[in-house]
Amino acid sequence: MAAETAPPPIDLPTVTAAADRALDRVANLVRGIPEQSAKAIGDWSIMQTAAHLMGVVGAYIDIAAGNGSPYQDLHKVAQTNEDLMARITERTPFQLAEQIQALRPALAAAVGDEPDGMRPGHVGVPLLRSIAVARILGEATVHGWDMSMAAQRMWFIEPSDAALIFRSFLPFLPDFVHPENAKGVNARFDVRVRKFPEARAVFAFKDGVLTVEGEPQGRVDCTLSGAPASMILVIHRRIGLAGPILRGQMAAWGPKPWLGFKLVNFFDPP
Repeated sequence: MAAETAPPPIDLPTVTAAADRALDRVANLVRGIPEQSAKAIGDWSIMQTAAHLMGVVGAYIDIAAGNGSPYQDLHKVAQTNEDLMARITERTPFQLAEQIQALRPALAAAVGDEPDGMRPGHVGVPLLRSIAVARILGEATVHGWDMSMAAQRMWFIEPSDAALIFRSFLPFLPDFVHPENAKGVNARFDVRVRKFPEARAVFAFKDGVLTVEGEPQGRVDCTLSGAPASMILVIHRRIGLAGPILRGQMAAWGPKPWLGFKLVNFFDPP
């Protein structure tokens, strides 16, 4: 992304504070679920989802600290997830919660007083520290939702957190384009998180290749606007588009509004 068209940067202290709060919330959630065998996401139980969360948050803490990422092969993400989970051997609700709480001072130490800047990320690709920390916020928020739904608990997604999570996705999106589903696609989408003008980007597909722009650089085919929480849950494939649209939480318009229903399918699941 060229500097003049790139989405605005994320403020590192702001997102660090949000990620810290999210980790505290999810730790308290895990501590309060005595029976953790229910399926939370795919084949993972609540207990396994909590263990996975710890592994992936630890990876982003390592990135923020400048220590690189354990994800060195995007074709082996599932295996890396399993390897990281296997390191978590103490898995009672109390033990999991205490280990998640321990990630909070680790995050603070990794961020320190240094300004934002690039560090080696997944597969060695440079990544802004603020993006790494925003992904911690995203992992804690969305997996907190997963575990809450499995345990039949309430889980509120703070709108400002959702806006930060949306922005944290943008640098990764070109790598998540589904090569078959997006093959030959030529379309421009103006995607907006409601009430957060900084959480807006244009997804510009040209022959199936995606470029992410911060501001529209010309005509768009479809504008997709969503309430913060709904947008994040749709992006993460936790809910479909139909429900939010019927409830007025998402809307699409423009010359080709029907493309809004296809957009998620142009990407692999995050």
